[in-house]
Amino acid sequence: MSHPNPSTALARVIVDEMARNGVPLVVISPGSRSAALAIAAAEHPEVDTRVIIDERSAAFHALGVARATGRAVAVMSTSGTAPANYYPAVVEADMACLPLVVISADRPAEMRGVGANQTIDQVELYGRKVRRFTEIAAPDSSSDLNLEWRTAVSGALGAAVDDHRPGPVHLNVSFREPTVPLTDDGRTRGEAYTFDTPRVETTHTRPDETADPLPVLDGGRGLVIAGDGVYDRMGLLKRAGALGWPVLATALSGMRGEDVISTYHHLLAHGVPSGLVPEVVVAVGAIGPSERLETLIGTAGTRVRIDHWGRLIDPGRNAQHIIRGDVTDLLERVGGAADGRWWGVWRQADRDCREELRAKIGAHGSMTGASVAEAMNELAWGSLVVSSSLPIREIDAHLSRPGPVFANRGASGIDGLVSTALGVASVIPGTLAVTGDLALLHDSNGFLGETEIDLCIVVIDNDGGGLFDALPQAAHAPQYERLFVTPPARDLAKLAAFHGLAFSTVSERVALADAAGEALDRGGLSLIRVPVNRALDRRLRAQLGD
Repeated sequence: MSHPNPSTALARVIVDEMARNGVPLVVISPGSRSAALAIAAAEHPEVDTRVIIDERSAAFHALGVARATGRAVAVMSTSGTAPANYYPAVVEADMACLPLVVISADRPAEMRGVGANQTIDQVELYGRKVRRFTEIAAPDSSSDLNLEWRTAVSGALGAAVDDHRPGPVHLNVSFREPTVPLTDDGRTRGEAYTFDTPRVETTHTRPDETADPLPVLDGGRGLVIAGDGVYDRMGLLKRAGALGWPVLATALSGMRGEDVISTYHHLLAHGVPSGLVPEVVVAVGAIGPSERLETLIGTAGTRVRIDHWGRLIDPGRNAQHIIRGDVTDLLERVGGAADGRWWGVWRQADRDCREELRAKIGAHGSMTGASVAEAMNELAWGSLVVSSSLPIREIDAHLSRPGPVFANRGASGIDGLVSTALGVASVIPGTLAVTGDLALLHDSNGFLGETEIDLCIVVIDNDGGGLFDALPQAAHAPQYERLFVTPPARDLAKLAAFHGLAFSTVSERVALADAAGEALDRGGLSLIRVPVNRALDRRLRAQLGD
């Protein structure tokens, strides 16, 4: 199969090699220099495409799909500042080990460094945030480069999904005009690329490194903190149950339910109660930025951090063992006799605490972040996507039902919430998002694209950054409201109307559950605003802590 010009040939091979390696989606940021890539992706029968105007939103949309599926997802852009806008999503993908494939179009070598329009230095643009950077030079019509191109693409994809440590990769691809599938586009005349470009079986994955040696742990009063990561959830619960060890399940573990401890945030509000001090703690994956959990870990005589990818996750700098491996295998090596009363003490404390929390929240007259989180327990969502800052903390403190929960907690930024949620929702039916007003506004451009997707977004409208109320800035920073809370003073109903979203405002928990349930049943895009008074919200959090 010949091609009308070398740029078209190169773009078609790149897209076909992604299809051969199972990339399900290419998110396209529109532009000129990337025209050959966009056309090739749109025409390929094995690749789905979505066009998202804002590059930052496009990258987070792809990130959401990668997060929900675990598969490599590509995002492609033109040259210049366009790929620079992908950087926040690349940072998150790096921290969260998500296989994001960034393909940036670039000018050919002769147009670089001479002041050509829309040209910046894109070589290693993302530095050490990517697992692999690959440069593909602009081709001419004289050489058969099919194998070279396919090897470069498959190598990058292998690095993205490598089980040792998956993550983002960057392909920087140079194109000469014509970049449309013609030999003469009316402005530039090229030569046909006459070489065939068949699929070739190429595999490029690094050999898996052996897991770290597993220590033998003494039994007794142990517990497991289950975080976000790759591990056998059911195997963990079964083995921990056999040991009589409670499992403290973070919301992002997706393991909330009857067999785990979920109220630890409040059980540990004023330190670790004497009856709950463990002898052994095993923390699995990323457990989130919780000082209370770090304090709990610090009380144990034996402290273990274990992660499938071997990430260094030890902010308290107190781990005795940092292991790349499987937590079920580790728990199989626990010896000694279990304390038969230990699990029962934690279970009863959890039940008593949950009952008291629900009573206090129910008696509070106004809507709060806690009551929004409690309402999520009453809804039949397929997945929950939560913004950083206060919303994920409220969900972690009050969610009690099982189900997949996603949040961009690798770097804990509020960027890309709308786009991430849309990406997740395109894969998992019945997705519900919970966000603050600032995170919603920060990524409202995520709605500017091909988003025929069902998603209900619940926005806690507390008129700014409520998390800062609990930080020292609230008491000591001059111009606190202006510099930190940053009240946006925007009418969310007008935002919803502009983007064609169904909109409602609710001020009661029962009404919220009803409205969100109806939105999930109805489908389409919905925005439910929940007005929350920051002062009353802060007061309830203090009461719940007491």
